[in-house]
Amino acid sequence: MRYGRILGAMGAFLLGSSSAMAGVVVTSTYTKLDVHQTNPMTIYADSDRLKVVTPEATVIYRGDTNRMWVIMPQQRSYMEMTPETLQQLAGAQNQLAAAQSALQERLAQMPPQQRAMMEQMLAGHGLGGLSALAGAPSSGTPQIAFAKVGGGKTVARWNCDNYTKTVNGQKEEDVCIVPVSATGLAAADFQVLERFSAFIQPILSSPLVPKMDYMDWSGMNKAIGFPGLPLDTTIYTQGRPTIQHAVSTIERTNIPAGTYDLPAGLTKRDLPGMPR
Repeated sequence: MRYGRILGAMGAFLLGSSSAMAGVVVTSTYTKLDVHQTNPMTIYADSDRLKVVTPEATVIYRGDTNRMWVIMPQQRSYMEMTPETLQQLAGAQNQLAAAQSALQERLAQMPPQQRAMMEQMLAGHGLGGLSALAGAPSSGTPQIAFAKVGGGKTVARWNCDNYTKTVNGQKEEDVCIVPVSATGLAAADFQVLERFSAFIQPILSSPLVPKMDYMDWSGMNKAIGFPGLPLDTTIYTQGRPTIQHAVSTIERTNIPAGTYDLPAGLTKRDLPGMPR
């Protein structure tokens, strides 16, 4: 009888272990400042798996299979990315960037009236003229810098320090960063972010990738000199604040099995910009 109870307890423990995995969950909100629309965001992180959930899209990274899914829940569809498809996508975008750069140069040399007509024609084809071309992805490596600015603040229940982030000399963020150790966690709890950063490196500067420091956690840590977590971020586009992102909670908890699985019943779609 005693051995039966022991075996039963062991069985319950094993079943419980198989239904959940210890990981980190970060909850936050992001606000589109132009329309004053606020949405929730949840990040799940395990040793080799990552999931970012918003109402508009869900991103799942599986380090164990070296692939990523971008899910559009409203369209009941998804796109799959592998190292091979990311390299192909990066190559296609570099070719597009080169063509757009050449077009920019030609437009700049045109007389004002002819240039205005050409920009109007481009806008009619959805290209938006020079203003859109100015945001084209660059084939070069972006120069990213974080400069600590005076003071700090309290976000949720942590004290963080203010930084200004610039990319190629242009201001991209005001961000308040807390050392990971100050949250009671360790850098090892977020090691999947390093793997994820390396995975998406070929398209990291692409407009397809959201401007979030979680997307390039390794680059941020290298720039600031320690493993940190961005708690409050204001993102700038062409000099104007466009998105506000604020963390609400960070906790280590058991994450249910199946969290990082691709949901059934979705339609697979091609990646945009991929050669056919």
